[in-house]
Amino acid sequence: MKSKVILWIVTLAVTFAVNLAPADTMKGRILGEQCAKLGKIGECYLQWAEPMVFWTQEGDYFQIKLAGKDLDQVDLDKAYGLEVEVEGKVLEQGKDKGKIEVAKLTILNPPGKKEFFKG
Repeated sequence: MKSKVILWIVTLAVTFAVNLAPADTMKGRILGEQCAKLGKIGECYLQWAEPMVFWTQEGDYFQIKLAGKDLDQVDLDKAYGLEVEVEGKVLEQGKDKGKIEVAKLTILNPPGKKEFFKG
């Protein structure tokens, strides 16, 4: 009986530790899947926006699964076509294989941001 309890506790601890694995930080863009497939990174049509994917600087793309407590579809819509930095993890097992679980999304150069030039 005691060995079963210890085994259960160890299994629970390992499962918990795997779920707390550190998140990756990657830069890329939020695009429509069709744009990513065709390589139309800077000229993605709005009608091609669904489903949205995260396109990396290496040319890979992942379907997005929002996992942050403060993230929703509106945040994703605001980032469409823009350069972003995401914090999350790429899912590699089960039905979610090929998706990225996004915990944090930051737009790197938001539109309307003032730029000052020296000269």
